[in-house]
Amino acid sequence: MMSSIRLAAVAVLLAVPSRAFGEDEVRIAIQSGSAAVTVSGKSLTIFDAEVGDALFRGTGKAQAKLTREGELLVIQAPGLPVRKAKRVLVEAIDAVYVDKGVYFGRLEVGPDPDGKKGAILVINRLPLETYLLGIVGSEMSPAWPEEALKAQAVAARTYAMQRRMMMRAAHKPYDLASTVLSQVYKGAERIRPSVIDAVRSTRGEVLSFDHELAETLFHSTCGGETTSAKSAFGRAIPYLQPRRCEWCKASNRYAWHLSFPLSEISTRLERARLVRSRLEGFERPGGASKVAVKEKKGQRNLSPKEVRAAIGYGDLYSDRFSAKTVGKKVEIEGKGFGHGVGMCQWGAKGMADAGKNYRQILEHYYAGAKVRRAY
Repeated sequence: MMSSIRLAAVAVLLAVPSRAFGEDEVRIAIQSGSAAVTVSGKSLTIFDAEVGDALFRGTGKAQAKLTREGELLVIQAPGLPVRKAKRVLVEAIDAVYVDKGVYFGRLEVGPDPDGKKGAILVINRLPLETYLLGIVGSEMSPAWPEEALKAQAVAARTYAMQRRMMMRAAHKPYDLASTVLSQVYKGAERIRPSVIDAVRSTRGEVLSFDHELAETLFHSTCGGETTSAKSAFGRAIPYLQPRRCEWCKASNRYAWHLSFPLSEISTRLERARLVRSRLEGFERPGGASKVAVKEKKGQRNLSPKEVRAAIGYGDLYSDRFSAKTVGKKVEIEGKGFGHGVGMCQWGAKGMADAGKNYRQILEHYYAGAKVRRAY
């Protein structure tokens, strides 16, 4: 359970009035594809999201299990009759526990439209500033310098607001995921006093360019220079250009060496349908734009980006690498961790350690963008 001190600090944060515009509610997909979900909490209450009726009211620390039956959710709790609904809202005093995670706000649970048959989608709905309490400490160590945490808070707030607008316009069921493909979100698990201070002291601040929200992409480690959005994603963005970074050398992903069995590389590329047969070679000389893969029936060139996705983002740290086949192994030399665009988080730490403030950090990595107050 979160400590009473942290919960009180969150309550104070939420009580601060918004300026100019109220803060938005955001919808975070925290779990998808599961066949069953267990929720618990103090005075746990489950409502039918379609009509608002209370389907379950617990006393003290209560628990319920949610499963799928066709297009309906089945709510089961000890000693109570089984109830069913298409979608439900889950609330509790202080926080809701989902399996081993703990989340502020409320949950929306329903069938997963993109998952396999019988899968459940769990969405955490909560105010933006509360969401940021779970983001900042998940994306950065809460022990890092205050100015780095504040830079992360502004970048994450801007990113979330922009994504919210995009996903609502596209009529999507949620605004953000909770993994590295969006922003890493672990609910209330990583909230610390330093995180609360960083979010509260930058409340409502965003990064803008030409009076529009900036695309505040960020990554762990750039390896000495960030990458342009044009190079990484094929879209030229004025403030997402290469920026020299001398501050991330302390990261153990600044420069790295990996060794994979050729058979393992082959298996992963075959699984991703990038190759059709077992590999005999995997090569990328330094500076080459493509990865040359040699199959039994010929050779093809693959983009480093699709190769990294196939091998795994956590196993191949970036697409800035060179590779050669030595016998039955592939030796890979690379730099950085992540896509390399926007703010380098280890660089932000280094800049803060060197005495730079959060505005200087942000305006270095997003050249030409400015910190503004949205509310």
